[in-house]
Amino acid sequence: MAVLVASAGAACTLDVQGTGGSGAGAAPASPGDGGGGGEGSVDGLPNGMLYGWSASTPAQPGVYELPGWLTLESPTPDKTVQIGESALVSGIPAHAARARRIRDDGPSGLSLESARENRIPLSTPLLRPWRTLHAASVAEAHGPDGELSAGRVSDEDTAQAAATYVPVDRSDGSISTVSGWVGDVEGEEGGFAWIRAFAFDDAAQNDERARVPAPARAWRRVDFTGVETARAGQIWVYPAAGDGARQSAASFAFLNLESARYPSSAIPTSGSARRREADVLVANNAEWLIWKGWFKAILDFAPNYASGEQLADHDLLYIDSGTRVFLRASDGAVVMTVTGADGSASLETESLSWEREQPFHVEASSSPSGLSLRVSLDEGKDVEIEEPAAAVAIPVPESGRIHILGDPDGSQECADLRRVEFYEVH
Repeated sequence: MAVLVASAGAACTLDVQGTGGSGAGAAPASPGDGGGGGEGSVDGLPNGMLYGWSASTPAQPGVYELPGWLTLESPTPDKTVQIGESALVSGIPAHAARARRIRDDGPSGLSLESARENRIPLSTPLLRPWRTLHAASVAEAHGPDGELSAGRVSDEDTAQAAATYVPVDRSDGSISTVSGWVGDVEGEEGGFAWIRAFAFDDAAQNDERARVPAPARAWRRVDFTGVETARAGQIWVYPAAGDGARQSAASFAFLNLESARYPSSAIPTSGSARRREADVLVANNAEWLIWKGWFKAILDFAPNYASGEQLADHDLLYIDSGTRVFLRASDGAVVMTVTGADGSASLETESLSWEREQPFHVEASSSPSGLSLRVSLDEGKDVEIEEPAAAVAIPVPESGRIHILGDPDGSQECADLRRVEFYEVH
């Protein structure tokens, strides 16, 4: 994949010098400030980078410090973020920039999520409204965040599989996703800890992705998606499922039930359903990024969803309703539209297919030479489209903002931002 700056977590390879400062109208901080830096503005260099940021390993686990030209509005307190295959950070305050990483050897990225609601009233299986079946017992335990955030469920029944379960409000006919963390699974080979949604269709209930084979000490997040039916709305956790009765124990934490086709970050609840509002990320200095009516931007991101799982068009860059680059939900095409005083123009790729967390590289530019759009998928397609006749200068938005991975109402879907850069256009 052709890039001007190395991938997330690596140093910048463009050999240029920037000026100091981090607020609007000045160059951003230099790279290495906890994942919140980027190259500064460049005077006299054709197509020089104006502002840029790339994700790196955060100085504080799970949290980035962003440069002054980027503003994050994330109003919901007590959020979480995954920081590895077996760990998360909880208790993240409102407006903090969350650094997400799902693989221990993988890159980090700035987590930007859509609004979601967790319909499980108590996300830890400990107290009422959770109920026990057969000889199940529940005790407080340490969770994947290192805190006492988990419920340790023990099966002490020698004849039947014991469990604990919680009633939830149904959403008949909707596609929903259950997720949760499972760890410290005792038992012998052949047994497994199991999260089961009785409100789902039979195929989803028996999805092997909801099972963690015994024995397993490390924490692991599982998820599965299904169609909700008219049957009882209940979420069950079994510490010792499998052929034959087994006496064993397992820990469960941060259980989610979301009306979506893929999971978002865990939403802790303490007695009732809880909504996490959408994240809003903006470049707050649009007058410096739209160069005499023209712009060029490079964006690296990893959608948390696979093709076919998004429910809404996902804006990648949003200047206004007529000038945006977005990932279309209906067919998975990347679309660029530009609108100015002299008219409008657009480009779009063919339909694309991708897996969850598969990185995208997008280059979009509007210049006196016309429109240009390039989209590369890691280990996938590389599509480049140009329209020389479509030269439409655009105004700076009245808000002074360019939205990144969302629009003024926030992110429409969930994704990790790994790099964003804006360039001069001549």
